Amino acid sequence: MPPEPPEVLSQPPEVLSPTDPRAISMLTTEHFALQGLRSSTIADSSGRASLYLSAVSGTLVALSLLGNATHLGRPFVIAALLSGAVLIFLGFATFSRTLQSSIEDAFYASGINRIRHLYLQVVPGYKPYFIQSDRDDVYGMLVNMGAGRGGSWQMLLTTAGTLGTINSFFIGSFLAGLAVAVFGLAFPWAAGLGLGACLVSVGVHFRHQQRAWFQFSREHPALFPSDDRPGAPNG
Repeated sequence: MPPEPPEVLSQPPEVLSPTDPRAISMLTTEHFALQGLRSSTIADSSGRASLYLSAVSGTLVALSLLGNATHLGRPFVIAALLSGAVLIFLGFATFSRTLQSSIEDAFYASGINRIRHLYLQVVPGYKPYFIQSDRDDVYGMLVNMGAGRGGSWQMLLTTAGTLGTINSFFIGSFLAGLAVAVFGLAFPWAAGLGLGACLVSVGVHFRHQQRAWFQFSREHPALFPSDDRPGAPNG
């Protein structure tokens, strides 16, 4: 037997005033729930970044010991190339997940800013005592982090941006080592190849972040955009 459908309210729901204690209770509950969700996304990003950096440092130490033992011979080259490929994969996975967590955190932060906006609509005279923004666009969230005027380059300072830069360094190093060990390319040419690949990879990671944030802005348009953001019309 299928379950019984829930009973439909016989009367339309009551519209509560923002100052009603029941409405205040719901708003504060939602506020704290969103704050808890933000904490979980930050913890997830921190944990994944720590795992990646621990793997990087452990691999470098192991390769240095192996290099001393084999005098940078063929076993070292094979281990270095295999370890590099694994670290690059781990770097891509960590970069993608931390970017997702950052966007998820921004989604929850926009909800908190919307609730804060309602607080200030109820008591507009209290605005000087709220030090964080009540605007739910990306600029309003950047203001809460003290980076409202940062620009696009601010993405390089995020956890995902930093991991993407580190991973790009490994991509360049891997291709340079592969060119020397397998194709016998001279060191200056291999170094140039590695540097070029690193710069291209940084650009690809950066562009991927931009597209992800632009998509987030399109899918979640701001209800209360910032009036003092750069380029915003006055009045």
